[in-house]
Amino acid sequence: MISSLLLPLLMQSVTPYGSPIDPVLLPSKPKNEQPVEAAAPVAKTATDIRFEQCLDQAADDPANGLLVANKWQIEGGGYLARNCLGFAYAGQEDWAKAVAEFVQAADGAQAAGDERAAIFWSQAGNAAFAGNDEQAALKYLATALEQDTLDGLLKGEVHLDMARVHVALNQYDEAKRQFALVHQLVPEDPLGWLLSATLARRMGDLAQAKTDIATAARLVTTDPAIALEAGNIAYEAGDLVNAKGSWQQAVKFGPDSPAAKAATRYLAQLEDSMAE
Repeated sequence: MISSLLLPLLMQSVTPYGSPIDPVLLPSKPKNEQPVEAAAPVAKTATDIRFEQCLDQAADDPANGLLVANKWQIEGGGYLARNCLGFAYAGQEDWAKAVAEFVQAADGAQAAGDERAAIFWSQAGNAAFAGNDEQAALKYLATALEQDTLDGLLKGEVHLDMARVHVALNQYDEAKRQFALVHQLVPEDPLGWLLSATLARRMGDLAQAKTDIATAARLVTTDPAIALEAGNIAYEAGDLVNAKGSWQQAVKFGPDSPAAKAATRYLAQLEDSMAE
């Protein structure tokens, strides 16, 4: 399945009926990510262990996570406690406070020479986008890249987030450029191909959309969001047979998913239009 996302924004699309869930515009959930470990693992310090525990608590129970992180901050937890606070606020969808904490965590990490600063900046960008502050999101995501410490996978995810923000700003050409970088850095990421296919469809480039969605479907064969988009692209191309088949697959692959619900609606309306 495509990774779970916070804040399901519904945006107008060029798909046939109304306003389906458009995956290009969904911000990522702030990720609990650490730099890739070296070949020889380094023993975790007590601070590292406490940080991981704090993040786990913030993810499982944001309200309790706030208490735990604030206590740690008072005890001198510094920028790591701030990052944990950001996660707790993000869990409560209090985006303004989450951004503020992620930014302070990133500033602190950067001043300390901690390579996690890049990840913390990317989390600030995720939270800013979720809070509908696209300009701040671009600023923080760009700052994450400026650290020049992210590996291919994490760097690719930052470019993916930047592409989403540019789509939200209707800056499609720049979004397309960002997706090209995503495909270069993480060619096996099905979400990147799904989102670039959606963008290509919205830009009217159905040939590119078909190519990208076929790549996504090759990487993940039973994802309802990919099947839904394949149907959308086929419909735009006037191929009602394949549109219907893809939407039926979306329902089959994930009956309770948002994609399946949209596909069910499309199928019903397609049947009505063909019966008239």
